[in-house]
Amino acid sequence: MEGVKLSYVLTVKSYAETLRSFAVGETRFYELAHTDYTGFHNARKRLQDSKWGLFTFEKHYDSERKLFKITRTE
Repeated sequence: MEGVKLSYVLTVKSYAETLRSFAVGETRFYELAHTDYTGFHNARKRLQDSKWGLFTFEKHYDSERKLFKITRTE
């Protein structure tokens, strides 16, 4: 998808804090690097287990980049 605006993980790569910064209904795209995929999944599980928001994740490709699309659904 051309023209996708990338978002970035907050400063110290706090995946839980990054997810907490989403508004309900907001979607962001992240370029996956290193352990980002695992970090986001672990943070989502911890937040959902504590009943703090629901998120959907999906892989997304933009030209040559592998992106991770995250949407806060609740």
